Amino acid sequence: MAKNSAQYDTRTTHIDTKIVSNIDNGILILDDNLIIYHYNKWLELQTKRKEQDVLGQKIDTIFPTINVKTLTRKIKTALRMGTPTFYTASTSKYLIPISINQIKNSNFSHMQQDVSIIPFDTDKKQVALIITDQTIMAQTHALLQKNIKKVQELNAQLIKEKEHSQRQHEQLLAHSRSAAMGEMISMIAHQWRQPLSLINTIIASLQIKQELHSLTKEMMRESFEKIEKTVFYLSETINDFRDYFKPNKTITEVNLSELFNKSVYFMTNEITQSDIQYTANIDTDIVIQTYKNELLQCIINIIKNSLDAFVENNNDHKQINIRAIKKKNFLLIEIKDNAGGIKKEILNKIFEPYFSTKSKNGTGLGLYMCKTIIHEHLDGKITIKSENNSTTTLMELPYKLKKDKGDNYESSMSTLPKC
Repeated sequence: MAKNSAQYDTRTTHIDTKIVSNIDNGILILDDNLIIYHYNKWLELQTKRKEQDVLGQKIDTIFPTINVKTLTRKIKTALRMGTPTFYTASTSKYLIPISINQIKNSNFSHMQQDVSIIPFDTDKKQVALIITDQTIMAQTHALLQKNIKKVQELNAQLIKEKEHSQRQHEQLLAHSRSAAMGEMISMIAHQWRQPLSLINTIIASLQIKQELHSLTKEMMRESFEKIEKTVFYLSETINDFRDYFKPNKTITEVNLSELFNKSVYFMTNEITQSDIQYTANIDTDIVIQTYKNELLQCIINIIKNSLDAFVENNNDHKQINIRAIKKKNFLLIEIKDNAGGIKKEILNKIFEPYFSTKSKNGTGLGLYMCKTIIHEHLDGKITIKSENNSTTTLMELPYKLKKDKGDNYESSMSTLPKC
């Protein structure tokens, strides 16, 4: 071990500067053989291992639980492409096993981590691993799921205690919208994780290059442009989210293709991670006059149902297919998935309030809300049929609502605070 320490002393002194040592992230320098060249103070504090004890050793010798095959592949990809590769806490949980002792009632025994692997010295086939603690975000998501369960229990109690009245009808729509908001927040958290990790990686990379006196104006310009574009993306996500929940009682002209693109935008990460083939056969010239946000809400609910069904009925060739068919007096929208289908004995119950086919996370309000909006607000019709392993949702909508319901129409979103 003394030989290893002496061998890497010069390299360590060169990189372990005051700024790099005190970054609130783990910084680990490895080569493609997984040999450790640098181990910063953050890692020393979190893992209770000193740098001099790990330099020159293979990382899987220090941490035997690491998936060597996956890590090696990601390192070689980063070096070959000249761009960062990533581990995310949502899929890989953690790379470096760091026990959690200080968080009471935690859902996790180990720190949840995002890891960015960035090229460091291509000649020596070295990369820098930037490790970010995502435990708080993961814990928040877990708490959100618990709170959603409590809301579901309260909703179930409410439906038993109150009479079937118009007031109850409006409350059901409001609760449905609240549940949708919870799911949307979860979607946004997924969409934000990688851009935030990218910004963190760029900043850490600039700090390292500055300390090594290899930072150029061109590098700074390119990095700032990447950060600016990423921040713009985050801002656009929030704007879309705000517009989606904004109360709207006005009939507007809606391009159907653009509306479906927007609905899928909120679920892009989930579709990608689940390896689902999504196709939409919708003419770009199809335009209808309707309540835009209400229709968007229905589309998101239906597609989200398909995504949830794939979780409970996994298969090798997941598909969601959308098509719009022009009829003489109405527009027919077809949303079809192959996520296992619906049993005949429950098919006639799916539009009932608080009826859910989901094992534990369903509120039973989504399809009830869709039917109410489409039948009562959009002057349309919704039906669902199932055969073999597929489910098809059909929405019939007029090309133009007969009249603006104005003050007589109480939007299902009007009971929520303005975004």
